[in-house]
Amino acid sequence: MSILKWGFRTDVKLHQVPEDNAVELNSKDKISFNQFISTLKTIDSSKKLWLNPLLFNGSLQTLHYTSSNNSKKFLIWYGREIFKYKDGGICSLDWVIEKPESKEEFNKIYEETLPEGFPKLHPRTRYFTKEELETLNEPSTNNDKPIVVILHGLGGGSHEAMIRNFAEVIQKNTEGWDIVVINNRGCCRTKVTSEKLFNAAATDDIREVLTSFKSKWPNRKIFTAGFSFGAAMLSNFLGEEGENGSEPLVDAACVVGCPWDLIDSAYHIENSYTGKYLLGPGLTGFLTKIIKNNYKEIHDHNPDLVNEEVMKKLKTIKSTWQFDDLITCKTSNFKNAFEYYRESSPQRKILNIKTPTLIINSNDDPAVSCRLPILDCKTNPYLCMVETDLGGHLGYVQSNGEFWSVKVAEEFFQRFSEL
Repeated sequence: MSILKWGFRTDVKLHQVPEDNAVELNSKDKISFNQFISTLKTIDSSKKLWLNPLLFNGSLQTLHYTSSNNSKKFLIWYGREIFKYKDGGICSLDWVIEKPESKEEFNKIYEETLPEGFPKLHPRTRYFTKEELETLNEPSTNNDKPIVVILHGLGGGSHEAMIRNFAEVIQKNTEGWDIVVINNRGCCRTKVTSEKLFNAAATDDIREVLTSFKSKWPNRKIFTAGFSFGAAMLSNFLGEEGENGSEPLVDAACVVGCPWDLIDSAYHIENSYTGKYLLGPGLTGFLTKIIKNNYKEIHDHNPDLVNEEVMKKLKTIKSTWQFDDLITCKTSNFKNAFEYYRESSPQRKILNIKTPTLIINSNDDPAVSCRLPILDCKTNPYLCMVETDLGGHLGYVQSNGEFWSVKVAEEFFQRFSEL
């Protein structure tokens, strides 16, 4: 990494279409998307963005996120719902709930509701009771409060520090909003119940969940935020929705640290010490653990996909592309990992996005490609890219330990809800 990208102050660059080509938002004030972005106080291109001076490059910013102890911060509480897909698989929906008055009662319900054979959950998370689920999913045409839907990073989930920070900020600054994290198949201690796993092109997994929300609550706005791999899934989904011309499920979106070119990202992560020896093996370990923890279920559905021979191979791999070549592409009909990357790269669908979308990327990111689709953002009037020189991957850590990108996303959705 170049020493020129060391420091704790960075320029904030905005990439949008010229105002003459800007799209008009559906609002009383007839404001354009460009004009709307100019009202956001958290992104000011005339000022420097100040980050934690001790985390003076992208690697340190990223490693702080992946290795620092944030167990005493961002103390969000979740109620978990199992969502069943049409193909028999499941994801888990972690809904943000109020801090319980009695932790003893919370723990008691936790023990009573944990499904047999399912793994224990992360701290401050429990399954909803049957009565709670009935109340949660009661249809309503009167409720017009927004829902913020969060998509997590590769192998992550609702327990990630940035996601908890984001949920905490939304919870504190809104009234009546719901916040929910979609934990992908096998992630965040969600069981795998079919042979299908998640991948960057698994847009139907998002679509089924959001369609169910719209059918129950047709008058609620849906805001979506995707982080890292979740940003890739979300961008692909938004591009498909725009291409199909279907009734929009999402009113506004924010994507942070998106790997726009998955092939370039696969090479990029192995071209630095941080990526090759720390991030890559760490992510591969997460993915391998999903297979190991769900071996019986996957093997019962498809013994050719996962068996003892495959498990031996999994012990030897060190990179995510090796995992995807061995496992992911075989669950999604791709010939090899790089065909999967080529066909699933969000840059292929970016020009089809017709949802107002805020994009945040740093070009000192050690985990994903730094060749950003700037020209596409200057062509598609529904996009605004915020580019910085510092911030790392899911970093943007400020001196107080909070994440700047979280504040930007929160203000973006807050202002959008006012239109």
